[in-house]
Amino acid sequence: MTYSIDSVDGAASSAVRELQGALHDQLQHTVLRMVQAALDSARRGGAPDDVIDHALRALPAPRGGSALSSREHEVLQRIVAGDSNKMIARALGLSPHTVKRHVANILDKVGARSRAQAAAWLLARH
Repeated sequence: MTYSIDSVDGAASSAVRELQGALHDQLQHTVLRMVQAALDSARRGGAPDDVIDHALRALPAPRGGSALSSREHEVLQRIVAGDSNKMIARALGLSPHTVKRHVANILDKVGARSRAQAAAWLLARH
């Protein structure tokens, strides 16, 4: 007999989805640490400025000149730190839905398809 997530009762299904979310968050955190380590290594290694500039230009730029708001910048800094939406909401005194909306706005403004890309965009510019 084969089981799917849909065949599991509500409580177990919820637990599996929560575990999937936690694994996704951990993966994103790991990717962000790798991006940070790569940027730090390039800087310490004395990578030529033109190479770093070329890499920065390859990252997506904000769309339509839309700058991040101060709150969006705070949220993005928390994303870089590896925080989940729930952790960001607690730290900034926001609802998780508001954080989700900020994340969507950030992704749109910087032209990123993922939290990791948005974090790399910010790290590359600092």
